[in-house]
Amino acid sequence: MRIYVLFALFLAVLPIRMPAQPTDWCTPSTAVKAALDELPTQSPTETRWEFQQKYSAAIQALLTRFPGDLFVQKIYIRSMYRRADKDKVIAEYKARYEHSPDDPVVAYLYNMALEGRQSAEAIKMLNATLIKNPQFPWPHLGLASFYGTPVFLNKDEKAKQVKAFLAACPESLDGYQKLTELDDKDVLASNAAKLRALLQARTDIDAIRAYGTLWSIEFKAHATSDYDGLRKQVGEDLKRIRSLNREDKREWYQTLEQGYKLVNDQKQSDWANDERQRRLPQSWELASMSKWNKDHPRPQIDDAADTKRTYYTELLKQTDAWLKERPKMSGVWDSRLNAMEHLEDTPAADVEAVAGEYLKLLTNEAGPDGTAPYDYFTIARVLSKRHVQPERVLDLAGKGLAQVKVESSEPYWDTYATKENLQESHFYQSLDPVTGSGLEAESYIQLKQADKARLALVRMEDELQATNALVGDKAELKKEYTSRLAAWWGLMARTAELQNHEQDAMAFYEHALLARFEAQQMPETGMRDEIAENARRLFTKLGGTNDGWQIWYGSRADKLASQATLTWEDANQPLPSFELADLKGKTWTQASLKGKVTFLNFWASW
Repeated sequence: MRIYVLFALFLAVLPIRMPAQPTDWCTPSTAVKAALDELPTQSPTETRWEFQQKYSAAIQALLTRFPGDLFVQKIYIRSMYRRADKDKVIAEYKARYEHSPDDPVVAYLYNMALEGRQSAEAIKMLNATLIKNPQFPWPHLGLASFYGTPVFLNKDEKAKQVKAFLAACPESLDGYQKLTELDDKDVLASNAAKLRALLQARTDIDAIRAYGTLWSIEFKAHATSDYDGLRKQVGEDLKRIRSLNREDKREWYQTLEQGYKLVNDQKQSDWANDERQRRLPQSWELASMSKWNKDHPRPQIDDAADTKRTYYTELLKQTDAWLKERPKMSGVWDSRLNAMEHLEDTPAADVEAVAGEYLKLLTNEAGPDGTAPYDYFTIARVLSKRHVQPERVLDLAGKGLAQVKVESSEPYWDTYATKENLQESHFYQSLDPVTGSGLEAESYIQLKQADKARLALVRMEDELQATNALVGDKAELKKEYTSRLAAWWGLMARTAELQNHEQDAMAFYEHALLARFEAQQMPETGMRDEIAENARRLFTKLGGTNDGWQIWYGSRADKLASQATLTWEDANQPLPSFELADLKGKTWTQASLKGKVTFLNFWASW
């Protein structure tokens, strides 16, 4: 064991090979490029952890085959994103940097490892590296990335660094992707011409993928009046890309899908997407499932009960077929469990079986990092709502709470650690203990263990107070906190009933229902509203009348149900200037909309 440790330390401080010529710094060698292109992708039959192990082994083989190569090292650092791996890779490259502090490649790679943890220090070191080694181009791109993040945002510096990198490495596709984030039309236009010439001379898959970058730059560089001409050019590009016949690569289909959208050919765009999902699906994709979901939109919370029942009955039936195709696809198991949650007459044994299989798959997917708290809590919530296996729910809640402690110790990615982001992150993190304690209290109530339920609710109350302290002035956070408070009052009421304290329980139910009104939380149609049902039962038992209940609760519930469910919150953020063309060619600008009420629909494809 001692020899192994010494050998590992020796490897950690081996100097990285400096290229003989600066041109070697911009693009990988032919052999390295070929090897990187052969790195595995996740197959639909693999879990995430199975793929991570295979990918890690492939990277280690490349590190042995190409020791010290800049591009292999970059891929290696990017692959080390798991909690344990991040600390490991920082320590590894810190040791290399301390051994060779004047080596610009080592310094750059060390700063790649520091990103997200010690980004301010990384920026200082990258600038120092450029002063010492102005001919080494990669710190320019590293700085450009930092200067594009919320915490270190500096548009002028970002543009300066991108231009410097492209001046040094005009054949590197990495720099052109960063151009899509700039606004200087002259810079965009000149570099778009360079990129177009570069891509027309290449047929590799990286070049095919880069057409999306090219089109983005070209459209951004031109006025909307030029868009028709640009679309014609995209059409010619599509003919060339299609003729390459790279049906073996996802990127080929993705580029075609994007290009056909630009030329307003939705039929061909759908073809590219459907073919990719059929031939080369991602681990989370299933063509038949995607089509069914597209044709059957998920019901809204206030849709008619019959509409929901029809939807979830068909969804449950569909998951039978999907699981035969993809038994390891967690999204299918999630849909199956969701359907059973909404079909309250599903046999308890069926729900228990699906919950068990789903948890087994999630555990295998997660590997040593552990299943996410959300997954534990989701399965526990469904079992708890069906009042089955309360002991199992206790176990799941406990595991989820243990995982919450692990994840809450994870440092926030510091390039996005703005005051607003941190507030929201801390708020939503604080809800996890509330969820876990609530599930534990519910389980103890079902097990008729009132004393243990009270202890869990005391803990839940403390956690709610911590959450309330993080609300600030955000209306959405206030509503979320209040809805959790309503759930706490409901659990308090049921515990009081279990202890035969009916007057206390009625007061607690009243608080629960009032908190729901304050949060504008509507019970889901087609599902049992246990808090309202229990409150009305006890209200009647204590001598209340139907008319009294309607006056106190029913009229307010009806009023809430009749209100629009969409609420608005002031963003209080300045809107950047823009110029956008709609499908009919009309140009819209910020100035043309000034003084008007305007609805903007933002969307993204990940």
